[in-house]
Amino acid sequence: LPPTSPNPNNPATATLLARTRIISDDAPGDIQHIILRLPEGMHYVEGQSLSVLPPGVDAKTNKKYSPRLYSIASTRYGDVLDGNTISLCVRRAEYYDPATGAVDPAKKGVCSNYLCDAMPGTQVSVAGPVGKTMLLPSDSNDDVIMIATGTGVAPFRGFMHRLFMEDTVARHMFGGTAWLVLGVPTSGGLLYKQEFDAMLQNGEFGTECFVLS
Repeated sequence: LPPTSPNPNNPATATLLARTRIISDDAPGDIQHIILRLPEGMHYVEGQSLSVLPPGVDAKTNKKYSPRLYSIASTRYGDVLDGNTISLCVRRAEYYDPATGAVDPAKKGVCSNYLCDAMPGTQVSVAGPVGKTMLLPSDSNDDVIMIATGTGVAPFRGFMHRLFMEDTVARHMFGGTAWLVLGVPTSGGLLYKQEFDAMLQNGEFGTECFVLS
C-alpha cells in the first residue's frame, strides 16, 4: 500500500454515481451494484478491496464506525471505462425477527444499508485499496476455476471483464478454459448472469455453473 494511499485515518472522498438492485423481487434480501467516482489519482487493480467508512458514531463505543471492506467488482478502468470509477457488489445486511418475520432496524448493517440507501451525488469516505491483484497462471493455456457464493462473485466479475471484455494483453494471451461456479439460494439471486451469459454465448469463456442451495 503506497504511503500516499487514503487510509481510515485520512480517507478520500468518492461520489456515488449510481446504484441498482441486481436480484429479482422473488430473491431473498437486497443486493445492489454500486458505482462510485474516485478522486483523481486513486487507482486499483482487479482482486483488491476498498474500505468504506460509514458516517456517524457507534453508540456502543461512542467512536466513529469502523471501516467496512468490500471486494471490488470492476476492472481497473471501471464500468465507465474512464479509469476513475469503481464498482462494488453490496448485500444489505438485515436481521429478521423470527417471531414477527419483520426486519429489526436496531440490528441492521450500518455500512451496507448506508450504501444501499444512498442517492446519486452522495459523498462517501473511502480508503485503500488493499490486497493483491488476480493473476493468470504462468502457463496461459491452463484452465482457471473460480468458485464463489453470493456477493463473493465480485472480484471474479472484474477479473472476467478484464480477461474477456476489454482489449487487454491478458485477453489475447489466455488460451485455457475459465470456469465460474456460483452458489445462490434461488435462481432470482444469480448475480450478473446476463453479463456472464453474453460472454459464454460470444465464446469468450468456457463454462458457467450455477448452484442453487
